[in-house]
Amino acid sequence: MLTLFHDPTDPASAVAVARCTRLAEEGVPIEFEGFDALGLDLAMPVDLGMLALIGRLQEEAAAEGIVLNRPSGRPPSALAHVLMHRTEGTPVAHPVRHAVYQAYWEDDADIGDAAVLTEVAAAAGANPDTVADLLADRVALASRRREMGTHRREGVGGVPVVLASRTLIPGLLDEQAIRDLAAAV
Repeated sequence: MLTLFHDPTDPASAVAVARCTRLAEEGVPIEFEGFDALGLDLAMPVDLGMLALIGRLQEEAAAEGIVLNRPSGRPPSALAHVLMHRTEGTPVAHPVRHAVYQAYWEDDADIGDAAVLTEVAAAAGANPDTVADLLADRVALASRRREMGTHRREGVGGVPVVLASRTLIPGLLDEQAIRDLAAAV
């Protein structure tokens, strides 16, 4: 089983998640683990490095059906990770993950806002009352942050990253490399 660590505010993660979601739907054994690489509870500006990466990934993103518009900022993503983590293993996991990425990259939505995330998740098929309760749960948020702290101590420092057989590998891999890696573990 491969594990893809990702963050919805990272353009390379957007491409990796789209590619890995498609492969997971085809039966390639991949699980998704959100990781807030910044770990900050405040919005950050879009920096020149992120703008360069967006430009560099435009063609690859388009091939995966992703639009990488320039976001107005980089909101905290911890609540988005709480939402995506809770839906993993459910029928709405892929649609919710896709909707969160699409809301940020295509619509410039503030995915650090619980009300926005509730609307995004509801449109993807999640129960809005359940989502609103989840996003208001400070224990769920603290638990997710603890889990991400554990991942940091285990060597995850950025995204996207793939964990395969206790080895961390840069996660922006082409389709064949992902298939080969999944077959090898």
